[in-house]
Amino acid sequence: MERSIIKGMGMYLPEQTFTSEEIEERAGYDKFKIKKGLVRMLTGCESRHYVRDNEHSSDLAARAGEMALKDAGLESSDIDAVLFCSITQDFAEPATVNVVMDKLNIRNAYSFDIKNACNAFISGVDVADALIKAGKAENVLVVSGEALSRWTKFDYDDKEELLKRAPAALSVGDGGGSFVVSKATSVDKDRGIVNSRFHTMPEVWNNNVIWGGGVVYPKDASKLYIPGTTKALIDMHQEVSKNYIPPVMKNSGWKTEDIDCVLVSQVAKWITKNIRNIIGVEKEIMPEIVETMGNMGAANIPIMACEARRLGILREGSKTLLLGGAVGANMGVMSVVM
Repeated sequence: MERSIIKGMGMYLPEQTFTSEEIEERAGYDKFKIKKGLVRMLTGCESRHYVRDNEHSSDLAARAGEMALKDAGLESSDIDAVLFCSITQDFAEPATVNVVMDKLNIRNAYSFDIKNACNAFISGVDVADALIKAGKAENVLVVSGEALSRWTKFDYDDKEELLKRAPAALSVGDGGGSFVVSKATSVDKDRGIVNSRFHTMPEVWNNNVIWGGGVVYPKDASKLYIPGTTKALIDMHQEVSKNYIPPVMKNSGWKTEDIDCVLVSQVAKWITKNIRNIIGVEKEIMPEIVETMGNMGAANIPIMACEARRLGILREGSKTLLLGGAVGANMGVMSVVM
């Protein structure tokens, strides 16, 4: 069977940044006499990047994809498939991946969007792996472009609604991330995607829903805002992860002490700490980006991978766990030798 590797990676962050206190002021904390600092205290997020008016999800994804192609040493013509994996998108139809491909001058490639909330990117990597193992592609570009600030509500009239949505809804940030997933060759030795496991809990699909953008509320713009994440959903993800991480480790032939890096969806620093304790790894191998970038949805993992490499945590040959959790609710665990 063919084996796939992460051949290249890239990220892009919009230029403008906002502190949490600036965001709280914009959301009306002063008006409602709410003490600023709540977002930072409860999530650990101190700043985040926001797109400008002329930047969209496809722009973020394309910029990250361009970096990933360069990192992999590939041209646009080398790509056999492109997967756009994000919460946000440019429009309802056509698929945003078409816009990304046009911006990258990728022409004769198979493509589609993957919607799976914050787990969209890791799901995309899994699909890319499957395409390569099936012999349908040799190089797959997986991209994410999250412009979550466009779905962040700031004009609150009700204090209770603001407190309910904050701090999770106010800690999101914008960014793009990308992997090039390629067919392994003889020089790649033991590198590659080793094992993965995904799980869905559909009985809680109606927890933390962005109700707009579909046919249920086709014309109600007020339904397009990000809700606040509930602790019950977070607790469920953490409990399920206890049963899903060990099998992936076992099937990979890894012990905890073998892990070099852990990349996990980041909503808040305290959640990251809990996951770290569940796995039993040290803080030094689990990079955190929520403090300076916020929660960037599906783009979290590829951006975190780029940051981990920049910091020297992630190197070629690093045994790495990718761990994603999302509303829906679903989660995914993947082991990769980078």
